[in-house]
Amino acid sequence: MKRDQQSECGVCGSSSSERLLLHNVRHRGTYRRLCSNCVLKTHQGLFCPICLQVYDPSPPPPNARRICAKCPSIIHSSCSSSSSSSAIAATAAASAATPSSSFICPPCSNPNFTFFNVNNKKPKVNGDTTAPARVSNNDVNERLVDVGSAKALVAAAKIAALSMSKAAAVARVEAERRVKEAALAKKRAREALERLLNLAAEEKKGKLARVDGNNGGPRNSNGFTLGN
Repeated sequence: MKRDQQSECGVCGSSSSERLLLHNVRHRGTYRRLCSNCVLKTHQGLFCPICLQVYDPSPPPPNARRICAKCPSIIHSSCSSSSSSSAIAATAAASAATPSSSFICPPCSNPNFTFFNVNNKKPKVNGDTTAPARVSNNDVNERLVDVGSAKALVAAAKIAALSMSKAAAVARVEAERRVKEAALAKKRAREALERLLNLAAEEKKGKLARVDGNNGGPRNSNGFTLGN
């Protein structure tokens, strides 16, 4: 991966400055850097798209969950019945057009939906404690993250950590397999070399025996044929 590509999301192409930070993940067999929004959108089924709880180690049981009708996203039944969630409100129109037993997650209901947003706003001067959390600031603007985006950031970080942990486990198993294969190949090579040396020694003995037979028997150190 080139250095100039490391600062861009591997899916949407947004920069780390636009999305605050990028996560290292193993996605579809390759290592990539994704923004928080793309981590969540490419790992459906690993978290609830409403409350953003990461399912570790497993999702809720069938009687306590609902599955999106258009993607593998899994939602808590309690979250789908909650009317206080803005994400639920965003999917109300789409879900109303489907059977009552169906559910459509926020990303599927709205192509422009995003889990994570960073807003640039002028600094607060009135001491407002209800303002979103400050991520960084300078002399002109602050970068603000609301509670929902902060939860999305944490969820994406957890999923990225799980992804890299699994990748490390796979890499460790693969390394152990290759070490065993290398040891076996070394053993076979050593055995093949020993067989080759034995064959060479036997062939040399056979040649010496034939030479002695053609010259009237074995010879002494001076080259004279030994008598009976």
